[in-house]
Amino acid sequence: MTPVQSMIAVTYVRDIDSARAFYELLGFREQSAGRAETSAWSALHQGDLSVLLAYTRPPLEIAPLPLMFYFFCHDLDAIVAGLGTAGVEVTRTGHPPHAPGGEVKVLDPDGNTILIGQQERSASPEGTEGTEGTEEAEATVRFSLLKEAAAAVSAQGGSTVGCQVPAPDGTPCPDKAEVKLADSGGDVAWACLAHAEEILITVPAAFIASRGEPGLANFLSHRQ
Repeated sequence: MTPVQSMIAVTYVRDIDSARAFYELLGFREQSAGRAETSAWSALHQGDLSVLLAYTRPPLEIAPLPLMFYFFCHDLDAIVAGLGTAGVEVTRTGHPPHAPGGEVKVLDPDGNTILIGQQERSASPEGTEGTEGTEEAEATVRFSLLKEAAAAVSAQGGSTVGCQVPAPDGTPCPDKAEVKLADSGGDVAWACLAHAEEILITVPAAFIASRGEPGLANFLSHRQ
């Protein structure tokens, strides 16, 4: 099988100009663009990276699942300084193993999560002086896509059920369900974050599902 050679990330936005201005803060530059009466697009590039911003009117009905881009950089402090100057709120998420030089989280103008990490450790990473080994690991704030999904569920009123995933011995989980999972076979389950992480790691066909989406069964019911 011939492997793919490249990829471009596409995100639908509410305003092309404000979205382009945000990504330019990360070093992207517009290489091509187009506009029509009810649509517009802007192709941004930075080195080998590409992001395509797309706009359509009326807006597309997109399920409220968390969208996340992860960018690596060589100088995180410089990027953070530029974002701060532009008035973008930046949250430092610590120094995880994949980004020992530091990691930050920001939101683009459409609310998409942008993570930026520095793979090379800085000479004196901010907030890490004297914090080595276990102490540093305990102080690091871990970012989780599951937590982002749980926050989206909470913003919509939260779940009304407990975790539906029992322990290996069959004991019911006492924790509250925070995210909804589904698989390609059509099965769904509400789970606490711990069990949701376990399922996503061990069940290849599992994925985070949208809260309250009617699904394929509802669509097919209207065809009968």
